[in-house]
Amino acid sequence: MAKQATYSNGGSGMPTELCWLAPEDLQEYGIEAQTDSQTTVTDQEAGALVPYLLGRTTKETWSFALDASAYGKQHHLHDVAKRKGYVMQDLRSMVAHLSGTDLAVAGHAIALAGWHQANGFCGRCGAPTVPIEAGAKRCCTKDKKHRLYPRTDPVAIMLVESVDGSKVLLGRAKTIRHASMLTCLSGFVEQVETIEEACRREVQEEAGIDVGPVHIAGSQPWPMGRGGTCELMIGCIAKATSDTLHMDESEMDDVRWVGRDQLKKAVEDSKRKDTPYQGGDSEPSEGVDFWIPPPTAIAHHLIKSWAERQTAWFSKL
Repeated sequence: MAKQATYSNGGSGMPTELCWLAPEDLQEYGIEAQTDSQTTVTDQEAGALVPYLLGRTTKETWSFALDASAYGKQHHLHDVAKRKGYVMQDLRSMVAHLSGTDLAVAGHAIALAGWHQANGFCGRCGAPTVPIEAGAKRCCTKDKKHRLYPRTDPVAIMLVESVDGSKVLLGRAKTIRHASMLTCLSGFVEQVETIEEACRREVQEEAGIDVGPVHIAGSQPWPMGRGGTCELMIGCIAKATSDTLHMDESEMDDVRWVGRDQLKKAVEDSKRKDTPYQGGDSEPSEGVDFWIPPPTAIAHHLIKSWAERQTAWFSKL
């Protein structure tokens, strides 16, 4: 083992970055690596912890994630981090502050640890499973043919353009924490369903709008999914064939059509350092009563791409 990951901020006035702990940082706290048929990290108080391989850094150093979340803030890792001037942080609170590279590494660690936590037993026979191949898989202890692989759940997230091409559909689900946020509609892609079909179904269910053509614009991994799993956000631009809204009030708090001028202001507002996503409490610009997601979310880029166009995305139907 070369290094193990923890989250930290760089201190007051310092850039926030992902920091690392080396084995020698942990040994004085009774946390030592042991390599046998399965690499483990033995904690004198907590017992064996399994490090999960993240990959090799640009410095040719192998990096690992060590999941001690089950032990809360009482675990030694918090003491080790504090002594080195680091702070253990929830990743969601760090999204707006970490670089893209650090987010990718931390996201991988969170997604992998979450998957291991949720798959302690074999789904086929119910026997306990154990991590193998440095955490890349899990294996059933009763039948070695039963192997589990990390999963990614596909989510279609779509920006829907109106029939006349002058506005787009935004909404806010009841599960969204920020009461002033509007974003693209989204939903899981169901089994044997295409991405395009998922877009049309979700928009019809949440907003009562019929959708025609769907353009797949890009994708983004999201390790902190709503169901506690790693998601792949598949970004789409879709064309509405109807404009009359019929919002599902059991699922949505708000669904509305928003014009290009308002969206341009919202995009500019998202660059500010005092937004709710940055921990601020400021108000949006005059004439705008909502915030859009920050640049770390694919929804932001779908909205920004449409707002910056001078014409409709699709030809008028």
